[in-house]
Amino acid sequence: MTSAVSGQSAETVRSSVVFAVLLPILAGYVAVFVYAMEHTTYDVWGALWVAPVLVAISAPILLRYARGEPNPLMGRLLVAALVLKLAAAVPRYYMVAYLYGYGDSYGYAGTAIELRQDFLAGNFNLVALGVDSRTGTQFVEIVTGVVYTIIGPSFIGGFLFFSWLSFWGLFFFYRAFRVAIPDGDTTRYALLLFLLPSMLFWPSSIGKEAWMTLVLGIATYGAVLLLARQPGATVYLAVGLAGILAVRPHVAALVVAGLALGYLLRIRSGPQVPLGRIRTVFGLAAIGIVMFFVIRRVAAFFELNEFSLETAAQTIEYAEGQSAQGGSEFSGGRPSFSNLPINLVTVLFRPFPFEVHNVPALLAALEGTVLMALFVLSWPRLRTIPGRLRKQPYVAFCLTYTVLFCLVFSAFQNFGILARERVMVYPFVLVLLALPAATASRRLVRQGGVEPHAVEEDYAAATRE
Repeated sequence: MTSAVSGQSAETVRSSVVFAVLLPILAGYVAVFVYAMEHTTYDVWGALWVAPVLVAISAPILLRYARGEPNPLMGRLLVAALVLKLAAAVPRYYMVAYLYGYGDSYGYAGTAIELRQDFLAGNFNLVALGVDSRTGTQFVEIVTGVVYTIIGPSFIGGFLFFSWLSFWGLFFFYRAFRVAIPDGDTTRYALLLFLLPSMLFWPSSIGKEAWMTLVLGIATYGAVLLLARQPGATVYLAVGLAGILAVRPHVAALVVAGLALGYLLRIRSGPQVPLGRIRTVFGLAAIGIVMFFVIRRVAAFFELNEFSLETAAQTIEYAEGQSAQGGSEFSGGRPSFSNLPINLVTVLFRPFPFEVHNVPALLAALEGTVLMALFVLSWPRLRTIPGRLRKQPYVAFCLTYTVLFCLVFSAFQNFGILARERVMVYPFVLVLLALPAATASRRLVRQGGVEPHAVEEDYAAATRE
């Protein structure tokens, strides 16, 4: 009885402390909001209500999901990651609006304002786009128009909303890891995924990076559900791939290629079940059809008469932006399998510290150096990759996507462009750094008194049809 009363008293004290801390913060925020409404435009004070609303919507969902996590602090980590992701939109906005004074975000926002007026008037003919295309840049303009219709024409608010969208893409990447690598270091992956500076910063603006982070995460989660024989795979894959095809269809080709290899490895390692072979044939046929459609979509998007690695890389370089812009151009290996080692290093880790000429490049170099060091220190984890390719085909998926991404995107001979584009590959690369170490796995087996390869057997049992 005494302990129960003590527990209630402690809980009451903690609630009082939280209330005492939050009350002045809330009062101060309201005061700033009222002041901003009177002395600034909606571009500023509109963002002041967008951020807390996004947090209020998201936090309960994240905390509810975290109840089933092995790490009891994961809920707090996810909420903190969300807040940091939204906060990263502020320096990203400062870079675009003040440091450079230009950027694609301005074009998206300008068209979105016109689209918003049309949408509110019940006019959905999209004349404001000025062209017949509804993909690529125009699709992002449409998405921005929808966002502005919801939150109003706030440029800063738009950055916050797109940053929020990209956070949910990272959340789906995290969920994919939890399903595909059940024995993985989930806390390590979460920290790297949510707190890596590039993932915080670049997909936090109105633009393609935020959208691609969202739909790539959804598509990857769908692919993992398919590889793990869990329900819902088709819906997530369809939504994710459709979103990717609308903006960057060549990236969809990389996703399907990784899925195809992972599916083949899953077949070889999976258990034999009734009608299993028939379902496997249908699955392979479906993936083949999707790949055929995606390749045709890529060829049509870039107006290619033939599809090959060389023509795709050259066209991507031109379509995404000229490499010789911004003073960050360099000479590197062109897209080819013979240049694969240098392409991997260039896309994932460069510039090196001795190659930088400005502060943004220096920050990118520091991040790349830290990642290289992590790869070296993570050798006990990386050495388990060969044994996991069949037992956990998501590892093969990540490797395939990473290699193909580095091949194609090595067409960019500009560090500034690469720094933005590689946010589309880091979530897959970080998976390799969060695999359980070989020594740790053996130690767990000895201490737990279980048979060798028990982890792999448990995974196979969990994914059995």
